Amino acid sequence: MKIELIIDGKEKLFTTDMIPMLAKRKYMKLQANAEEKIKNNEYTTQTQLDEEDELVGILANVIFKGQFTPDQVYEGASDDYVYSKVQEAIFGKQEETEQEEVEEGN
Repeated sequence: MKIELIIDGKEKLFTTDMIPMLAKRKYMKLQANAEEKIKNNEYTTQTQLDEEDELVGILANVIFKGQFTPDQVYEGASDDYVYSKVQEAIFGKQEETEQEEVEEGN
């Protein structure tokens, strides 16, 4: 898996060969906690911010093992891009261009 971030005005590419199962487990725990807060009518804007911090932390610290910081993700990528990368990591969804390259190679 790879991710591109803008850091200090320059595009930087980061890669990882393996996505640990821990990433999916942390994601699912985050989802379960959110569901419980929604059910109990305790879901707030602060809850959403905390969840986003945990989600970006999973990407930066668990999946890419600290190659970049969560703040570098926030500053160097769009919301849509970050969420697509999380989805790719957790559920195996590839970007359309990457999927096309895989299909062309087969």
